[in-house]
Amino acid sequence: MDTQEFTRELAARKGISEQTAYRYINSVMDTIRQVLAEGDEVRIGSFGKFTVVTDLEGNKTAMLCSGKSLRQALTAGEGIV
Repeated sequence: MDTQEFTRELAARKGISEQTAYRYINSVMDTIRQVLAEGDEVRIGSFGKFTVVTDLEGNKTAMLCSGKSLRQALTAGEGIV
């Protein structure tokens, strides 16, 4: 699913315009990006935790460690609503 498909899906599920959904998505992503750039982690309930990891060459990247509920839903093949 790409950004456009995700935007449509969010808009349909929440009964909002695609433009509003796109703004929400961008706002969340920007906030996560800024918090990680400041060296902090982002925990989102049962979804998981975003952290910054550094490889052997010193390059930094973001990593998602999935939460228990997300892992269970993925294992069962179910979505989380």
